[in-house]
Amino acid sequence: NAPIRLFETGRQHDRQQSLLHKGQTQNIISKHLYDLTLNPPLYATAVDYVYYDERWSWNLRNSTVASWYTVFGNMVLDICPELICGGCVRKSVNFTHFELREKIIYENIEKYPCLLRP
Repeated sequence: NAPIRLFETGRQHDRQQSLLHKGQTQNIISKHLYDLTLNPPLYATAVDYVYYDERWSWNLRNSTVASWYTVFGNMVLDICPELICGGCVRKSVNFTHFELREKIIYENIEKYPCLLRP
């Protein structure tokens, strides 16, 4: 079993605001955001997976953690070509964050109008 676990999917605005305030995200706009009260509802199109071996770790300086992220990230991208890793504000590969490709969203917008960003 890989020591990688689902950490977070959708976030409400107050969670995103809290992460921004703590410096744990760089933008208030996020593909993690969702709001089911909107018409049409806004659904999250991103998910984060994190290394977990008795505690969560984002420490890429640890070679074991970094290796697992690389293996897991490449495996996910091989299996799910409709996903990308990283995020719009990242300059490097971020194998903890995956999101639907914009092309997939727009090609299927008639089926999923809720994926459009306001």
